Amino acid sequence: MKRTRGFTLIELMLVMALIMILSAVGIGSYIQATVKSKDSQRKSDINQMIKAIESFNNDVGRYPLSDTSNVIRCYIMANGVVTDPSAPCNGKIFVLTDGVNTTYMNIPSDPVTSQNYPYVSAGGTEFAFYAALENTNDKDILRDAQNNIITYPEVSCGSVPCNYKVTEDGLTKSI
Repeated sequence: MKRTRGFTLIELMLVMALIMILSAVGIGSYIQATVKSKDSQRKSDINQMIKAIESFNNDVGRYPLSDTSNVIRCYIMANGVVTDPSAPCNGKIFVLTDGVNTTYMNIPSDPVTSQNYPYVSAGGTEFAFYAALENTNDKDILRDAQNNIITYPEVSCGSVPCNYKVTEDGLTKSI
């Protein structure tokens, strides 16, 4: 009598368990890499916007103002006089001088569509950009003495609280 050999039920279950464990580890690593990637994009976007408004400041003599929704406002100048210091930027950082438009950059969107980058500048002499980083272990998130994450309730990053702030002086790392 000829006997055929195959895999036992226990062997098949063991292989399936190992595949599930490896998949869980792989998915966790993928999710963490995705979160870090989005946070890197947020930091890069804010750094690019800072460079653009510093150029704006060099040309105009002040930083762009923000409106009550913490959105960047732009300038329209005619004959060296600011005629509209609160013109909407329409997704760009620009100045319109005597009919000539100087665009510094297109304002980027947060990688998560329900979030945004609030910008605050009341007097044009200082500014702050905010973001909501997803990686709660990020070294740039501001924490209190008990290691709790500090958020910025005065601004809205959309669906989540802001926990990252950069000003004209650099990254905010103290209360």
